[in-house]
Amino acid sequence: MTAFAALATPAADGTLTVTATGELDVTSAPELIKVLRDAIRRHTPPRVDLDLSGVPFMDSTGIQVLVAANSDVEGGLRITGTSPAVHRLLQLTGLLDVFGLPEGQLAAEQ
Repeated sequence: MTAFAALATPAADGTLTVTATGELDVTSAPELIKVLRDAIRRHTPPRVDLDLSGVPFMDSTGIQVLVAANSDVEGGLRITGTSPAVHRLLQLTGLLDVFGLPEGQLAAEQ
C-alpha cells in the first residue's frame, strides 16, 4: 500500500489545484475530503483542479469523494491528471465527461 497525501495550492486566477499521491481508498479518503473541504472553505475557488496522476489505485470510496466534491465546488471539479488505473475506473463508471477527461487518452498525456 502506498501512503496517501494531498496538497492544495491556490493559483492567482482563483483556481485551486489539489495534487494527490498514493492509494485513494476507504482509509485515505477522509484525508482527501478534509483537504478539499478546507481548501474550498478558505479559498472559495471558482474551480478546483485535481491531479490524480500520482494515485495508482482508487476504489469506490474515492469515486464517492470525487462526485461529492464536484457538487460542492461552484465551478465544478476538473481532473487534470490520472494514472492509467484511475483513468480506467473513471471510464468504467462513465465519469470521464463529468470531470472533463477525454475518452481515449490519459489526462496527464494532454
